[in-house]
Amino acid sequence: MKDRLFVALLVLITAAYAWGLGWIAWGFVRAGSALGYGLALGIVILLLLTVWVTWREVLFGLASARLAARYEPPAEADGEDRRAEFEAARSAIQDGAEHEWRAWFRLALAYDALRDRRGARAATRRAIAEHRG
Repeated sequence: MKDRLFVALLVLITAAYAWGLGWIAWGFVRAGSALGYGLALGIVILLLLTVWVTWREVLFGLASARLAARYEPPAEADGEDRRAEFEAARSAIQDGAEHEWRAWFRLALAYDALRDRRGARAATRRAIAEHRG
């Protein structure tokens, strides 16, 4: 619950930032010069990029939360030895479970346990894609 409130707060802060950028862009448009229009266009592009990145991250978080709610670790999962769990998760994918979302989500959790956030996000994206079919 605490995480959801934090995400909601960040989305509200982003919305306030977007509103402020929109207001600044409108001020440049009202100036009426070519420079004003150019600056307004740049700000609108920045605004659209901000909204797109925020939307994408929120969707990623919701999709990964849905997978986490449905995921049950396999019986052979070793939560104590992080390196061994990573190797077991990676070998499960290499041994033919490459189209199974649970195997990719297990690998994502193993990457996260090893503090490899980039690998964890990539594996989670693959798990989401495999879950969608």
